[in-house]
Amino acid sequence: GPAATLLCEFLEAAVHLLLSIRGLYSPEVFERRRYMNCLIHWARHPGLQQYIHNVVYSLHTWIKQGVVDKIALVVHNKENVAVEKYIFKLQVDLSFEGEFRLNDLEPDLRAFFMKIGASRHLLLPLPPDCSWELVAYSKQMQTTESSGDLAWIPTEIGAWAHPPLITPIKSMKSQFLNVQLYVEQPKV
Repeated sequence: GPAATLLCEFLEAAVHLLLSIRGLYSPEVFERRRYMNCLIHWARHPGLQQYIHNVVYSLHTWIKQGVVDKIALVVHNKENVAVEKYIFKLQVDLSFEGEFRLNDLEPDLRAFFMKIGASRHLLLPLPPDCSWELVAYSKQMQTTESSGDLAWIPTEIGAWAHPPLITPIKSMKSQFLNVQLYVEQPKV
């Protein structure tokens, strides 16, 4: 459906922006691009672009089926311990039959990107040599079906040892799509 496609497009842009503002690659890896009338940083390396695109769009079918609960960009330190999780909590109304226009959501999505950009000032700097991965949390797991050519592998992503520090970034409500973004960090 159009909601799942819009969500994938939004997530793809958000991942580029997060990788940029959290300094996971050097600044020259990114170029400024317009998306939703908003200037965001976008990786210019074709391999990285393709990887992000493939990973995000491989979730399309599951988003459309209403299986995906949350999508997290998890940042690991060089010991492979999670130091930060950007979590997008999703609610997609799959029964929505109304007229869907991108323009209705554009101001909300633009505000989302601005808040993501501003979030760099709320967070501690990351340690050097971090890596990242995208993790999808499902409401119920269907292990037999892979979506697209990238199969998502069921995994036990470790919960934090102690309740994490949660920083809300932004939430958005519309007739068919609700998205909340917050950051989890281990308490020091």
